[in-house]
Formats: sequence, C-alpha cells, structure tokens
Amino acid sequence: MNFYFDNIENQIKLKEILDSWKGTQFKHRCNVKQGGVDCLNFVAKVFEELGIIKWRKDLIPEYLPDWHMHDTREQLLEGLMKELNIIPINLNATPMNGDILTFFIGKAAAHVAIYFDRYLYQAIARYGVTKISANDQKWKNRLTHIFRIME
Repeated sequence: MNFYFDNIENQIKLKEILDSWKGTQFKHRCNVKQGGVDCLNFVAKVFEELGIIKWRKDLIPEYLPDWHMHDTREQLLEGLMKELNIIPINLNATPMNGDILTFFIGKAAAHVAIYFDRYLYQAIARYGVTKISANDQKWKNRLTHIFRIME
C-alpha cells in the first residue's frame, strides 16, 4: 500500500502549509488563511493547497455551529470518506505525519485535526489554528478515528 505522506517531499510541503495557517482566527464556515477558518475548512484548505482535493462550492455542505449537539449522524466522517482516498487506521497505532484524526464532541465525531510530528494541527474556537500535543489527554479521550491518505 502506498500512502501519500510516505513521500518525504509531501511531508515537507504539508509542514510548510500547516505553519502558514497558524494564528488564523477561528470563524465558523470560513476558509481564509489569516482571515478566519473552522476545523473542517482548515483541513480541506490544507489538502487543497497540497493538491489532494479540488475546491468547489459544494465541497463542504451548510452546517450549523452546533449541529453535533443535536444530531448523531456522522456527517463529518461521511464527507471525509466521500472526498478523500483514505483508509481507517487502528486507534492504538501511532499516527503518521498527515493522518487525519476525528474527535467526538456532542453526539458525533464533530472535530477534525491533522497529525504532524506528535502534534495536532487544528482550528479551535477561541484559539484559532494552533498545534497541540497529540498526547493531550483531553483530545486522546475524544479520539474516534485515524485516517491515512492513500496515493
């Protein structure tokens, strides 16, 4: 099996892109670097910059900021599986650079981050785009899936 981030050049480019987003404020349903972004749009825009996905108007459907508090449907997971060539990885495995991690918030997996060198890069309300240790117990306890991007 060939994974997209087995290629070290892809990892270097990913790190550059992740760092270029740091400090962008959190703003629901936005996707503008240094302007505002939410977790889902952050991940989508990073993968667009890498050339993994093509942006289009309906890439990310409309959703309310608190959809996950009232709905058990796994909309986030459905979208990831539809748009990306990914496979699930065992939750006990050590993530690889570029892996996509989802987290349970409310009634569904409703938060997403990108793993890189023992950190989770993510857009968080009140913090914006930041990196947090992948060993942070709050996030480890909420982890629902790890996905790896195929070539």
